[in-house]
Amino acid sequence: MALKDILVHVDRTPHCEKRVKIALEIASRQENELTGIFAQGNAYLEARTSGLDKRRELHADISEKLRMQFQPLADEAGVRLHWETAPFDRSEETIMDQMVFDSQHRDLIIVGQHDEETYDGSIPADLAERLVLETGRPVLIIPYAGTFKTLGKRVVIAWNTARESVRALNDAIPLMQDAQVVKVIAINPKEKNKRHGEVPSSDIVRHLKRHGIEAEADHFSTEGVDEGNLLLNCVSDERSDLLVMGAYGHYRFRELILGGVTKEILEHMTTPVLMSY
Repeated sequence: MALKDILVHVDRTPHCEKRVKIALEIASRQENELTGIFAQGNAYLEARTSGLDKRRELHADISEKLRMQFQPLADEAGVRLHWETAPFDRSEETIMDQMVFDSQHRDLIIVGQHDEETYDGSIPADLAERLVLETGRPVLIIPYAGTFKTLGKRVVIAWNTARESVRALNDAIPLMQDAQVVKVIAINPKEKNKRHGEVPSSDIVRHLKRHGIEAEADHFSTEGVDEGNLLLNCVSDERSDLLVMGAYGHYRFRELILGGVTKEILEHMTTPVLMSY
């Protein structure tokens, strides 16, 4: 179940290098290749319609400079780096369409968390959410805050037996092969429509062990605590370097609708999160 085709979104935000380094580390561990795609559009200050050709040239120049910046890192990691430059366009939808198209042909997509403080309008604010809900591929979201020396060594899995949860857990198996700690957490397992066995999470733990992943089962009741906050607390208590969870929501009529727990994690994540839908 190696990740043979990984895509990382590249832009000129201050958090991009951290994201690319994590992508290279994963690709090196999987002994596979990495594709970087430079995709961004007009920033707020570039919303004029004149001079479009010059801005397209600038777009291509920025992409090439970023490729040259990251190529030595790829060489050092022993990873073959492929590079794509998405067409420059004033439309946010064009950027999204290109990213969704490219993502659907990959094993794993790596993007950054939205940072309101550095947001300049050049990248869709809901890029990560829409990739999760529209591509059918697992998306690894890297927080804008913090540094992450490891990924997949100490893992927390949010398990609720729903389709999205099943998919996320299985999508994460290649990232957990060298894990030291994997904790599968069921929150409010007795709620209606949740299909747990006699001991919550124990059945899926057996599945992971058959894949060579030593995991342990645990479960909690929120008892008035928000589920998203409880999950974030578990990640902190376990000193986790990866949270795995299904994304709950849907994309209809060009309006993004996310479940409360998914939205809470996306806004307040403190560690990389693998989401599947």
